[in-house]
Parts: sequence; structure tokens; C-alpha cells
Amino acid sequence: MLKRIILILLTLLFSSCAVNQKKVEIDTKETINEELLSHVRYILYLFNSEDLKTLNDIYINKDFGYFDVSLDELSNKIVVEKRAYLEEIDNFIESFDIENREIFFNCSPYNDAFYGWSENGTFIFEAKSNYLENYQSNNTEELDNFIKKVKNSSYEVIATYNTIFYITKIDKKYYITLIDNYKTDCQNALIQAF
Repeated sequence: MLKRIILILLTLLFSSCAVNQKKVEIDTKETINEELLSHVRYILYLFNSEDLKTLNDIYINKDFGYFDVSLDELSNKIVVEKRAYLEEIDNFIESFDIENREIFFNCSPYNDAFYGWSENGTFIFEAKSNYLENYQSNNTEELDNFIKKVKNSSYEVIATYNTIFYITKIDKKYYITLIDNYKTDCQNALIQAF
């Protein structure tokens, strides 16, 4: 009798947990289109206006937040942190004209003439960095789905001299899912040069 009561309680517990889990709809990756570019332009406008409230309200997913990627200067390793909202932004946007091509950042520790972006402006292309591959957390199924979505379905947006972010369509809405503070951090290149 006691075993049956325990079994019933465990069944109720696990079934109630399953009901409360949020399922993330994994949207298929769309080609770069005017709707996506319109959202990117608006995000850039909000950066330029330093409108953190609107950025957080519209473009940061309330359930998952976003991933912040940076370089730990002590260990010289990539650090990925999950954050709930943007706390600061750089407001300089050089161009609202968005080009669909990949550009690169050169650290060039020996010659300043080669330091910086291969081109200036704002660019969008398929995200290739795999920062989330080794993200360490006690991941729930919903967070694992979110990470999978970010890894497989994001576009990288680079506004040179400002920011690098991933934009991802989740549940039919666009979100900033990753901020890349690593790509332009030359500490790693400077350490390896000596």
C-alpha cells in the first residue's frame, strides 16, 4: 500500500514537471530577407539611441536571455556567460547599410597598419563561431534546445567599431542570442606573439 502511494506521488510529481516545461519552437533557418534586415536596422537604431529598455523588452528572450562571450585575461580562455538582459551598449554605429558578406578582424601584433577589420560598415552572414560547443551549465532540455537553435540558426551581425551579435528567430520572433566580445580582443594574439 505504501509503495503504491509513493508511486502515485512520484508519477504526479514528474507529470506536473513535464506540463510546466516550456517547449521552444525551433524555427528553420530562413534566408536573409527584408524582414530580418529590418529587425537588424532597428536593433542598430536602438544601439545608436542607447535604448537599453526597448532592446531588452523586444530583442532579449525573457525565458533564456542571451550568451555573452569574452576572453578571461587570467586564464586566456573563452568565457561564455548566460545573461538575462543587456546592461550596457556602445552607441556608435558607422553605417545602417547592411551588406551580406563575411569580414574578419586582424589583431596584427607586429604591424598596426594591418590591425582592425578587413572592411568597415555593417555586415550580416551565417554564424560560424562555435562558442557554445562547450558551454558548461546544468542544462535543462529547454536550454539545450535554445543552445541548439543559436548554434544552427543564427546570423552574425558585425557593426564595425561597435558590436558583434547573433540574431536568431525563435518562436517566430527575432532575438539577440549572443554578444561576441571575444573576436576583437587581441590579448590572445598578443600573448602568443611573445
